Amino acid sequence: MHASPSPITGLVASLPTPSASPDQPLPERWKWLCRAPFMVMGVLFGASLWYVARRLYGNVAGYIALLLFAFSPLSVVYSSTVQPVIIASWGAFGLIFTAIGLAHTLYAPREVVLWNWKRILLLAVALGLAAAAQLSVILLVPLAMIFMWYLAPERRGAATVIMLAGCVIGFLILLGAYGFQLTPLLQAARTLARVRLQALVTPLTYFRLGEFFLRQPTSLLLLLLSLIVYGVWRRTRFFGTTAPLIVFAFAIACGMLLPGQVAHGFFFLALPFSYVFVSGVMTDLLESKHAPLALGLVLGILLAHAIISVAGLTRM
Repeated sequence: MHASPSPITGLVASLPTPSASPDQPLPERWKWLCRAPFMVMGVLFGASLWYVARRLYGNVAGYIALLLFAFSPLSVVYSSTVQPVIIASWGAFGLIFTAIGLAHTLYAPREVVLWNWKRILLLAVALGLAAAAQLSVILLVPLAMIFMWYLAPERRGAATVIMLAGCVIGFLILLGAYGFQLTPLLQAARTLARVRLQALVTPLTYFRLGEFFLRQPTSLLLLLLSLIVYGVWRRTRFFGTTAPLIVFAFAIACGMLLPGQVAHGFFFLALPFSYVFVSGVMTDLLESKHAPLALGLVLGILLAHAIISVAGLTRM
């Protein structure tokens, strides 16, 4: 059972191409031209990840998150092929952290809804692009709303208006991606009704999940270490690390419950949030009395991460 095709990849596929045959294959420059928008998305995604981690925890965290993303084989593959996954993931990342950023502005002594129009537009573009690439990303909207309510409990009305405005504009972007036709959009929405609760007790689900994470054992190792530190060290448990961890867990759960390519898309979508979480916990560890040991551990794992990823990509 597979998801409905994304209108974004459909748009790329519908572009006029030079004639090709077994004797005259498609020119290499045309292949790279089709891939270029996705490569740009991948570069911008890496920059966004660096910026968010840096703003949350400092420069060191920004570079940890960036290295984890830049040397992830999946990030490289999805950024260099015509697939909607990288766009959906970047949009989801932008949706969550733009919503969090908006919540922090709600106590400003001015009309916050009108004053935030640029951020609302950014929120809408992130949501619209993500949903056009993978419609099921809209499942993250309630989670983003909860974060806004949590951060601004006294301005929940304004937060709700901002989110509704972003959703309306985002829906128009999504509808535009479907050529302003409701029928194919409604057909794609049927994927959201294919939740499989029995997947939680199916061994194959956990096999797929394990197979996905074992493709990048070094980032998995850092994630497991970060989870242990997060569990035993109170200093690391604050909103800045907890929020990406919650999104990571929610995305993994969605991937387990939804079918086919949608599941794989959610697994990949979860990775950048795990990188933010890891960078935050590791930065706290690097500022502790165990800094020398932590520095050697983090540098060693990141170096192994880069070597394994490059070696794996050269064999593809």
